[in-house]
Amino acid sequence: MKQVEEKINETVLYDGRILRLHVDDVRLPNGKTSIREVVDHKDGAAVLALKDGCFYFVRQFRYAAGKVMTEIPAGLVEEGEEPYKTAERELQEEIGLKPEKLEFLVTMYPSPGFTDERTSIYFADHFSSHKLKADDDEFIQILKIPVRTAKMLYENGRFEDAKTVCALGYYFSGATGQ
Repeated sequence: MKQVEEKINETVLYDGRILRLHVDDVRLPNGKTSIREVVDHKDGAAVLALKDGCFYFVRQFRYAAGKVMTEIPAGLVEEGEEPYKTAERELQEEIGLKPEKLEFLVTMYPSPGFTDERTSIYFADHFSSHKLKADDDEFIQILKIPVRTAKMLYENGRFEDAKTVCALGYYFSGATGQ
């Protein structure tokens, strides 16, 4: 059975700096029509950073979620930038560490039911100190959590951010070159 939906019409409701919202009329595989609300979102990159037996996380208020969340360092891919470079830059801006190399883990879609956003996730465990200027609109706290403690928190569902859960899942399943 064909599973692809065909766009018939698109109505753009908002076109901003990091996202574009549109409502599309689509033809379903059975020939009927439906509506899809879609957010085109800039892609992201993130790094699970491990140094001296601890993972590095950032805690920051997330307005859309309405609470402070603990996440791995991450950011938006800038125009013309490769996700690898984004991950490297964000780690330097948020944590002050420059990875000697990044190991690619996965590219994931945080919520494909309504957005095309993709986040490329990397792992790093060798660094030099190299702090870049942080973004003016970010107020973050750096956390170093021992691997054992992070595993317990992960297993008890204490991380809520999708990219962080995904990265830790890869790590604890042995999928990294650790």
